[in-house]
Amino acid sequence: MRALASHLDEDEELWGLTGLVHDIDLDEVQGDPVRHGIVGAGWLEEAGYPADLVAAVRCHAGHGEPETALDRALVAVDPTTGFIVAATLIRPDRKIAGLRVKSIKKRMKEKRFAANVDRDRIRSIESLGVTLDEFLPICLGAMQAVSDEIGL
Repeated sequence: MRALASHLDEDEELWGLTGLVHDIDLDEVQGDPVRHGIVGAGWLEEAGYPADLVAAVRCHAGHGEPETALDRALVAVDPTTGFIVAATLIRPDRKIAGLRVKSIKKRMKEKRFAANVDRDRIRSIESLGVTLDEFLPICLGAMQAVSDEIGL
């Protein structure tokens, strides 16, 4: 999220924080995905987080249409990072360092690979004027830069 914010000349701190906290309620709502995003947004709102962040957390889980750039970014980045993790984990070395955008794009065409990842949500990045060819290297590069921290 921070790398995309930088690319779009947006607030890197706000976008990075949104990326960090967007799934804050997963442990709480494990058995009830309909509540995902609503519970977390409630907690964040109660704690005084910015309204834009709270709205993006709700929106990324399907509770409302993406309206702001932050909403649209989170909707696209969330499944993209999951997809990149899946593409990394099938590599023999299970390391993100050697993963290439070309491989990600190839896997995106394979409907059975990471079948639960909504490719349309990934492609929705285009609503921000960012092509998939621009977006995938941004996400991959950002994840590669923190590979040790994310265990890849």
